[in-house]
Amino acid sequence: MKIFISSVISGMEEYRAAAREAAETLRYSVVAAEDFGASPSSPQQICLAGVRDADVVVLLLGARYGTPQASGLSPTHEEYREARGAKPVLAFVQTGVTTEPGETAFIEEVSGWEHGGYRQPFDTPASLRAAVTRALHEWELSRQAGPVNEEELTARAAGLLPWASTHAPGSPLLHVAVAGAPAQQLLRPGELDDPALQEAMEREALYGQRPILDRQLGVQGSVTGITLSVRQSNAEITLDEQGSARVSRPARDANSRGHPTAGIPSLIEEDVRDRVAGAIHYAGWLLEHIDPTHRLSRVALACRLDGTGYMPWRTRAEVAASPDRASMNLSGRDSADSPPVILPRAALLLDHSSQAEDITVRLRRQAGR
Repeated sequence: MKIFISSVISGMEEYRAAAREAAETLRYSVVAAEDFGASPSSPQQICLAGVRDADVVVLLLGARYGTPQASGLSPTHEEYREARGAKPVLAFVQTGVTTEPGETAFIEEVSGWEHGGYRQPFDTPASLRAAVTRALHEWELSRQAGPVNEEELTARAAGLLPWASTHAPGSPLLHVAVAGAPAQQLLRPGELDDPALQEAMEREALYGQRPILDRQLGVQGSVTGITLSVRQSNAEITLDEQGSARVSRPARDANSRGHPTAGIPSLIEEDVRDRVAGAIHYAGWLLEHIDPTHRLSRVALACRLDGTGYMPWRTRAEVAASPDRASMNLSGRDSADSPPVILPRAALLLDHSSQAEDITVRLRRQAGR
């Protein structure tokens, strides 16, 4: 296994040596910038190639940011961006130092994307050596579940979407499914049955940062086989023992007098996008709740819009301009799909808006727009 050590070099020599000693004690091969000899390639090209060739990146963040390159980022920052989402990053942040503004922003970025993963403080070379040893050992244990099988992962995400029609006439349903990898049993039967889990799911769905259930409706929960279901009359959240989740909710509000989308019943693009984003964010919260140590590192995200019928697809501006006139969907399709995409797990919480935009475009193209 190859471990790439990423940090500024000047002023961090002792710490880089401590990280190297930890990795080599565990019989890993270390890749570091100071080992690269003369080459026709630029130092930047060599280091980024080293990141791509490594199995794990050990990132050391101290006081200095480093010299910005043509990209506007320091070499260490470029190395992190190259690794982020593609391979494990074990981040270690030095305490008791005053960080440069660029380093402060860099640490905030890393802290966000690696939230729930491995991010540990250090103050001396000895404390860093112990922390790196422990982190690499725990990472090796986490790999015992096996590598990520992308074909199997996407098949599991697609399999979470219901194929039979589940909507009432005029009430299309939006289904957002998330499966995680490496595939493994994440929850024991007793944990899935624990009332505290259901209560936490209900609380977040009703009162969390992005509520996805209607507070005016009652909520019921039950476990069938290996799946916990939290549901309302028009919505449902499911979670199974592998940590796979599905959020099903109405794609639109029923028209009523005085409602901003009153007029011809329509699918409103902004509403669909917001509801997809909320479902993705909820799935990200749920994984953090049941898997805080990140045994699942990658996810597949899939979406289906069920029951589109002849309903037109419009924007809020189009509805406001002409509430009682619209082009009907004549495609004959009753559903639209956004096929599974594989993402780093952190994207569920930190990139849910961008993912929702992409999914909404795919759904709009199929819904007769």
